[in-house]
Amino acid sequence: MPKSKRINKTVVYKRANFHTTVRGESLKTLLEKALNKHTTMGKRRRDISDDENPVYHVIGTPHCEPNGFVFGALMTYTPGADPLFLVDDEKALDVMIEKLKAPETDDGKRREILESMIYFGILEDHLVLIQSQALKAAQLETFLQWFLHETTILAGDNTFQLVDTPTASIRAQMNEGRGVRSISLGGEVVPQGVINQVMPASETTEVTSAKSSRTHSISVVTAATQEDWGVLAALKKLMQPSEAAKIDFEKLTGSNIEMSVTLRYKRETTADGQKLMDTLGAALRNTEDVETVLVLNDGGSIRGSDLKLNGKIGLKSYDGQLSASEVFEGMRAWLLSKISSDELSAG
Repeated sequence: MPKSKRINKTVVYKRANFHTTVRGESLKTLLEKALNKHTTMGKRRRDISDDENPVYHVIGTPHCEPNGFVFGALMTYTPGADPLFLVDDEKALDVMIEKLKAPETDDGKRREILESMIYFGILEDHLVLIQSQALKAAQLETFLQWFLHETTILAGDNTFQLVDTPTASIRAQMNEGRGVRSISLGGEVVPQGVINQVMPASETTEVTSAKSSRTHSISVVTAATQEDWGVLAALKKLMQPSEAAKIDFEKLTGSNIEMSVTLRYKRETTADGQKLMDTLGAALRNTEDVETVLVLNDGGSIRGSDLKLNGKIGLKSYDGQLSASEVFEGMRAWLLSKISSDELSAG
């Protein structure tokens, strides 16, 4: 019988902002049409690798409600990636490493390792999700943009962004004529764990056990992940691609090197300057893994975490796994509570 325990998961809110409004449509209705058009897994997956070895993002467990939500999960897997196992033998003179693959299904289909997964739910242009270490809103946004364009449900010259929305009280602070005086952002250049995540391997090292003639392949990530985040991504944008390629970011992991950038005006600024500062301050609500502080003209300050709307939901895990239906119901209840409390009114 599966062992269950109660855990808390963080849910994050995003709103879909379209470059060009699609009359009578929302992210929910567009995605529903795309899912109904491409009904098979093969048509719902995208190869995100830069080489000949595919790495797939795919939508799984889709559930469409005619007058409600669209739920689903974005998953990552690498075909043919078999796990390595260490033989736990206290008396062994050397460590034995073995590579094993999962048995095929009864009809001959290969089982693949599920490397990462995030759950999401969409109601109109509201989106709620549970992120993972390797998959975040940025990856979901990229996939959904590709999927809607791939199915021709969304015109190729139109797109959207998933943006954060502060709570009503924070929006009131920013809209009461106080204005943003300075913006500070920063953080570790390469936070511990960013490089060495479970992601597609870029290099293979051969290891031969002293007690065995078998040779095993160990995958080692030696470059930044497919989608960089935070300060690392900001730094790369300041360089030419050729310059960024020369830096061994792996060696910077755990180096405690931080970057801090401050935009401010001293005594006063023009109306256009103030508008720019306010716009930048609002835009920074969408940064991931970057520490942000806004200082207002009245001396008050707002931290980056206050510019985002998130919360906790209680769920049951069964032998370490979540039930998709319970996750979806938890996200539904949380989002509807925020909408009913007017925290998500336009602002």
